[in-house]
Amino acid sequence: MSHAFIVHGPKDVDSLLQVHEALRRAGIPDWYEPPGADSPESRHSVAEAIDKAFAMVVLVSASSIRSREAQAQIERGIARGLTIVPFRVDNARLSGVFKKELAGSLRHAIMDEGGLEKLVAEVRARYRHKCPVIAVMNLKGGVGKTTITSQIFGAWQAALGGRILLVDLDPQYNLTQTFFDMEAADQSAARDRSVISLFEKSRLHAPDVPSPAESWSRLSTEPFPTPAIADLVHPLLGENGPGGVLDLISGQFEISKYAFATDKAALDAIRLNFLHMVDHLRGSYDLIVFDTNPNATFLTKCALEASDRVIAPMHPDMYSLRGVKLLNQVLNEQIAEDVRPKLSILFNRVSRNEQSAFEADARNGAHDQRAGFKLSEALLQHPVPKSGHLQVRSPEPDQEPWKSLIVHKGRGGGLKSIRESLKASAAEIRDKTSAEEPS
Repeated sequence: MSHAFIVHGPKDVDSLLQVHEALRRAGIPDWYEPPGADSPESRHSVAEAIDKAFAMVVLVSASSIRSREAQAQIERGIARGLTIVPFRVDNARLSGVFKKELAGSLRHAIMDEGGLEKLVAEVRARYRHKCPVIAVMNLKGGVGKTTITSQIFGAWQAALGGRILLVDLDPQYNLTQTFFDMEAADQSAARDRSVISLFEKSRLHAPDVPSPAESWSRLSTEPFPTPAIADLVHPLLGENGPGGVLDLISGQFEISKYAFATDKAALDAIRLNFLHMVDHLRGSYDLIVFDTNPNATFLTKCALEASDRVIAPMHPDMYSLRGVKLLNQVLNEQIAEDVRPKLSILFNRVSRNEQSAFEADARNGAHDQRAGFKLSEALLQHPVPKSGHLQVRSPEPDQEPWKSLIVHKGRGGGLKSIRESLKASAAEIRDKTSAEEPS
C-alpha cells in the first residue's frame, strides 16, 4: 500500500501524532519510523517505506534539523523523486538540506490557523493524483457505460499496466454479470462481499451484525473498520490468466434502498463512509473506475464527489446528448466546486468507415449551445467503434472472468482493430488524467 512517509526528529512525538491522526481521519495512509528505533532492520524498513511512498511529509523542527537520520531520509526521498511537503512545527532556524531543499516550499505551519488542515489538503491532493478515480456516467441508459468500464479499462490494464479496481455502483450490476454468472454474483452479495460494504457496516466487517441488505428501512451509521482488500474484491485476471491486477467490487440490487431513504443525517454519514472507503482503496490501486446507474440519485452524488474525472459515453444522436446535458447540470448544480470532477465525452458505437454528420457537427461546436457547455472541447478524440464484439454478454458457465475482456480474446473477426481502438481510448484518458498535476 502506498503511503505518506513522515520525516520527524526524535523530540517531535506530539507533532508527529497530531499529523498522523489528521491524515488517518482523512483516509490517507502514512508511515513513520517509531521514535527511538535504531537498528539495521529498522533502517531497512525505513528505506523500503520511502521507496513505496507517494509523498514525504517533513516535520521541520529543531529536533529534525539536527537529526542525521531525518536528513538522510529527505535525501533519499529527493533521489526517488518524491513530492516533499515540509511542515513547520516550531520556529527553528533552517540549515543544511532543510534550507537548501525545503525553504522554497515551506508554506504550512502547525502554529498557523488552519495550518494542519492545509497540510492535509495538500497531501490529499497528491494522494488522489497517485490513484485517480473515474466515474463512467451518462444520465441516459443504453449508451454503453458497462462496455466502456469493462473493455476500455481492461485494455488499459493490459496495454498500460497498473493496478486497476472496477466498482459496480449500478443496482442492476451488469458490470458484475459481465464477469460472473448471476448465481455467483448473488452469492457474493449474500455474504456482503459487495459494494454495500462500502456504505454500511456489514457481515464483511463483523460476522455477528445484520446485513444492511436485509432491511430497506434501516440505515446503519455505525463506524466500521476498513476490511482487508482480499476480503472485499474479486480478482478478474486469475492465477492462470494474463497477469497483473484488475479487481472488481461486485454490485447488488439492494443499494437501491438509498434512493428511498429520507433520513438526511443518516445518508450524509453513509456518504462519508463511502468517500472514506474510496480514499482508503486509493492506497492499494493506481486507478479506480465506477460503473454507475443512469439516474440522478444518492449513488450519483456519491460517485461524483469521489471522482476526479467523469467519462460520459454517448451515441452520436440527440438522445445521448440530452443525457450529457443533464449530467453537466447535475455536476454544476449539485457538486461543490472544490470536489467537482472534470467531464470528458466519449463517442461510443460509431461507424468505423466514416464519421457521422452528428459527430462532425459536435466536434465543430454545432451542438455546444444545445448541450449547455463546450461539448466540442470536452470530446475525446478516439471514439469507440460499433461492433457486435462489444455487446455485453453473460459469461459461459465456469468461464474465467478475464476471458470476457476483448483485449484477451482470440484473433479474427475484426478483433485486432477493436483492440487497438480500445487501447487508443485508454491511452488518451490516461494522458488527460495524468496531465492534471495537483496545485
